[in-house]
This record gives sequence, C-alpha cells and structure tokens, in this order.
Amino acid sequence: MKTRDSVGVECLRWLTVGFFLWAWLPFAGAADRVVIGNVSRTVEQLPNYAATDKGFFAQEGIQGDVVLIGSTDTLIQALIAGHVQVAIVDPSAAINAVERGASLKIIGGTVPIAAYTLVSCPKYKAIKDLKGTTIGVVSLVSGSTIFLREMLKAEGLELNRDYSIIQNGPTTQRLASLKACNTSATMILGGDLPRSRELGFPEIARLHDYIPNLQFHSLIVDGRWAENNNQLTVRYLKAMVRALQWAHANRQAAAELVTQRTGIPIKYTRATVDDYLSQGIISRDGSINRDGFQRLIDLMGERLFKSRPYPAPEKYLDMSYLRRAHQELGISAGR
Repeated sequence: MKTRDSVGVECLRWLTVGFFLWAWLPFAGAADRVVIGNVSRTVEQLPNYAATDKGFFAQEGIQGDVVLIGSTDTLIQALIAGHVQVAIVDPSAAINAVERGASLKIIGGTVPIAAYTLVSCPKYKAIKDLKGTTIGVVSLVSGSTIFLREMLKAEGLELNRDYSIIQNGPTTQRLASLKACNTSATMILGGDLPRSRELGFPEIARLHDYIPNLQFHSLIVDGRWAENNNQLTVRYLKAMVRALQWAHANRQAAAELVTQRTGIPIKYTRATVDDYLSQGIISRDGSINRDGFQRLIDLMGERLFKSRPYPAPEKYLDMSYLRRAHQELGISAGR
C-alpha cells in the first residue's frame, strides 16, 4: 500500500515528466531547415518565392531560408561546402564541379528555357560593334557566359581575340556598369528587360535566335546530402512542384508576389510573368528539359571534355526524388 508521501512523489515525478514532454513537443515537430542559395532576386525565382510565401514549404514541414550569393561560382562552392543545401541556378557550374570530382546532382528544374537578351551601352548598336570592348558577365563560367560566347562566335567574334569579359556581379551592378559605359554589353534575363529599357540600353541580340533550347534554372544538391535526407529531399520537391502549379493557376497573384519580392513594378511583372508561364519558361512540374540539358553539355564540351562522345545528361541528373514527389502528389510528369 502506497503512503501519502509515496503518492506525492509519484505524482511529482509524472508532473515533471509531463512538463518536459510538453516543453519538448513543439520542438519534436519543428520544421526541417533547408538553406536555399540564389544569385539574385529575379522573376525566374518565382517558384521559390511561392514555395515560401504561399506556405508550401511550411505544409511539408520545411523552413526554407533563402540566401543571396551574387556569383554562380561562389554559390556552387557554398553548396559543396555544405553552407547551402539547394542551389537554384543554371547547371553549368555544377557540371564543371562534377568534372572536378564534386558529388553534385541536379534533382529538378524550375526554368527549362533560358530567356536571355544581350543589351549594350547606347553607343553600340550591334554585336559587330562590340569588337575590341569588354563585356560584363555575372560569372566567368556561368551558363549566360557560355551562351554569350556562342552568340558572338556566330557573328565572327572570338573571346580574347576580339573582346574580353569581366565578372562584375548581379544584374543591377552590370547595368550600372553599362550606364557609365565601363563595359560594352551584358546578358540579362527577360524579367530585367523593362528596367533595361527604361535606362535606354539597346537590345542587340536574343539568345533564342542563336540557341533556342537550353535548360536554365535547376535544383542542385550535394548527392550525399540528398541520399542522407531522402525524405526531406522529396518533401522539398513536393513543395516546389506545388509552388509551380500555384503560379500557373494564379498568374495575377504570382505577378504581385514577384513585385513584392523584387521591387519590379507590377506593370512590368504582370506581362513578364504571363509570358513566362504561357511560353513554358517557368516549369509546371519541376522536370528537366533533357534536350536542352544535352545542348548545354555539348556547348561546354569543347572546353571541358577531352574527347567525344560527351557525357549524357544522366551523369549529372538524379530524377528519382522528383519521380517520388510526383507520385506522392498524384501527378504525371510532362513539361
């Protein structure tokens, strides 16, 4: 038979246990933190904005923290070092890193078509006028720089023989350099065209007219991190796919969200977002444009690989997580 004192001790013990259980419960269900690296705030980052602001990350138990790293090269280095878990950027720097031994994998994509335009300081009116000048780029090895070289090569201009390039940061910095004509031209994305036009920069060439089909923004991870966090990786992709679907179903709200996040006036984001969604520049389901990815590998091939045949996209892709995300969401893939 228990004494009053023993009952009191037992009650106290259970109250103590109960308190610690109560105190611990909120943390037991705490969201998993995923640090996501971007280069800059652009229209192309719409899916990431939607996943955060419309609650898709939260619904998948994820705290998605975005950091801005103004260089593609530095972003990929941060990914390799484990400072970020996902990099949303064109895959060219990741391909370079894999060829140097990194364990990176592309697990999906948000922008399957690269929509670049070459704009210039007002005194230059055509690509041929850029001979003998210095062109500003976001990164020496980024996709946009590879595309730039191909466009100028098609017009007879070769890097280092006819022009030079300089890394001078994200779009705002490159446009500022153009305004002073410190550089002659730069590649910008469709979402930045309205601002460029207001500043009076001529649009002297479109990437689409030279290379019409190239995979752009991709979801890049360290393959070992994804393997060790496979359920989290699938949940992350589910949130991103849901964000993509939301954007396609809510164009006006998507444009307003881009304006809130980038500061670009709604009169510009409305038209750009509508064009991007209508033309498939923003994906519906996170799939990779495999033909566009192979085209990128081929463009990089002469400088990166010793001989043909160049690698197939599957060397760099791991679509198993996206397939699981699609399965759990009950959707069929199809860009």
